[in-house]
Amino acid sequence: MIRSTRRFLVLAALVAAMAAATLGQSPDLLQSVCDVSETLAVYSATIRMTQHHGNDDSVIEFEFDFVPPDRMRIVYTAPPTVEGQNMILNGEQFYTYIPSLRRHVWQAVGEGASNPGEDMGFLFDFVTHAVPEALEGAESHLAEACETFVLEKTNVALEVGVLTLLADSVQQIVRLNVVDAAPVAIDIFHEDELAMEILVLDYLLNGVFDEAWFAIPVQ
Repeated sequence: MIRSTRRFLVLAALVAAMAAATLGQSPDLLQSVCDVSETLAVYSATIRMTQHHGNDDSVIEFEFDFVPPDRMRIVYTAPPTVEGQNMILNGEQFYTYIPSLRRHVWQAVGEGASNPGEDMGFLFDFVTHAVPEALEGAESHLAEACETFVLEKTNVALEVGVLTLLADSVQQIVRLNVVDAAPVAIDIFHEDELAMEILVLDYLLNGVFDEAWFAIPVQ
């Protein structure tokens, strides 16, 4: 009888602990994504973006490197029509190379100008140290249950939390790696219509980078 009672108490304590961990997951993961975003030094990833236009979809893949606050490199790898095209942002200078046209474009970045990375929604907030502001400016909900997400390029399975953000009729569903709080997938809806899917195929936080990545050719 005593043993049965002890087993029951141990089991009850274990269930209570698991429930507490589940309930505590939401604020912990939200705080983690804020902390990781604010201290991020380097971000590198392979990304696939699918843009939906009615019945037509356009899909691009690219290598993305970002060093806060304002150094960015994008090198397109698919489809073949844009393969090799690249964009470099280095402070106040913006450079684009389009190999199919053998065209080089240099631009000065004006104050308040938009950044092409902004199309990535919450992922861009993450790399620019802006997650706290993004959360403050939106209604947010983090699901209690986690999901499994597979990084396509490495076939690594991750446990992810699902965060929903709503601001100005734009809804984002963000999947966050529970280990390092990095976003690995973002679905962006405009007025309930799926407009953009951002899928991270592989990524590295705070790795080594080469200054040459952000070197803009002399005009």
